[in-house]
Amino acid sequence: MFLFWNNSRQLLSFCIIYLSIMIAPAKAEIDLSGFATIGLTNSNDDELIFQSSLDRIPESGLNWQTNSLFGLQINYRVSNNVDIVVQGLLEHKHHDSVSDILEMAFVRYRFNRNWSARLGRLNYNAYLLSEYLNVGYSTLWATPPMEFYTPSSNISYIDGAEVEYRKSVSAGTVQATFAYGKSQAKVASTGENYWFEYESVVNGSLSFETDKWRLKATLSHFRGKDSYFGSLTEFQQQLPSVPSDWWPAAADFAKALDFEDKDVTYAALGYHYNNGSWLLMSEIAMLNIDWAVLNNLAYGYTSVGYIVGDVTPYITYANLNTTDKRTIVAEPAYDAVPTEQARLGLLAMHQGSQNLLDISRMDQQSLSAGVRWDIGARWAVKGQVSRYQLRGPGYGAWGSDLDVNIGERRYITVASLNVSTIF
Repeated sequence: MFLFWNNSRQLLSFCIIYLSIMIAPAKAEIDLSGFATIGLTNSNDDELIFQSSLDRIPESGLNWQTNSLFGLQINYRVSNNVDIVVQGLLEHKHHDSVSDILEMAFVRYRFNRNWSARLGRLNYNAYLLSEYLNVGYSTLWATPPMEFYTPSSNISYIDGAEVEYRKSVSAGTVQATFAYGKSQAKVASTGENYWFEYESVVNGSLSFETDKWRLKATLSHFRGKDSYFGSLTEFQQQLPSVPSDWWPAAADFAKALDFEDKDVTYAALGYHYNNGSWLLMSEIAMLNIDWAVLNNLAYGYTSVGYIVGDVTPYITYANLNTTDKRTIVAEPAYDAVPTEQARLGLLAMHQGSQNLLDISRMDQQSLSAGVRWDIGARWAVKGQVSRYQLRGPGYGAWGSDLDVNIGERRYITVASLNVSTIF
């Protein structure tokens, strides 16, 4: 298991943070802030489990774990040029080490009014809300559109370095960032924890912001290093032992399941508008994955809200589609298998392989209606109902501990009610 503390780059980062604290002048300032969301979520489907994030353990039925979380952030201003930011997040997920709590832990140096650099654990700057998606008070929805944020939150942080350029122009503010490092994505299930490990994570973003609107473009590239998917990993290890005359495609399929050196490319474009009465937010993205289990994806959403005093009703349409055609796994040569027992075992392996590729496909759309009520300067109550349409055979964005057949179409309704605050 990859551990943040064992990575030399992160150890160096924390040494720098520690030394910065030790040499901090007397005028250094420390600010402590936090955020929390307590929510209830309910779904009318007993087989497929709604997940608000890939790394949160899916809970079925009426529950409070799906959308509830608590976060603390320390901002330590060491000097006019140096500051340190550490953010911890407690949510319903597997915690294998202390590092799993850390969303951010970096030291930042400002060279001048335009240029700055960060070193340590950085937020993945991949979409409009990348800096505060977990801060429920800062978002419009009771539940963000899963069609966009589930695949886009494939990784939530980068352990590495980032350079930022920010400049005010006559019409607004231009910001460009470039980050490089490593990361790990954890995929929570009803049982054990699965994970992807990435090396050579490269991310660039460019945004332009005015008083009323913001436009942001992002481009990322990851290189797979390792992965663990429980029974899938065990199944992959068994494939090379199948005689080639029984199943000629077995060895090639085993290689296709290997995540090492597989390339992932992500591109996104987002737009946000707020004139004090109308809110509009829309994002689209493409995720190209050079891995057999997950196909290329295209997805996005559009949200529209109208502010009436302290109340903001809104609607959201979202769509998520696998863009590749269904992959058909070549059948074994059953005539070459000498015994009935061996043929049945090979049949089960082939059917399991095809089922694996089928259920990982994503083809769904949703329509959500909700309302946000600002009950205080730092408190908001939000309620939302979402209607999802899934097209079979896949349900890759949903959690399940069952062998589910969703048929040609399945409809699921998810209701969310939560209270969010910042302090």
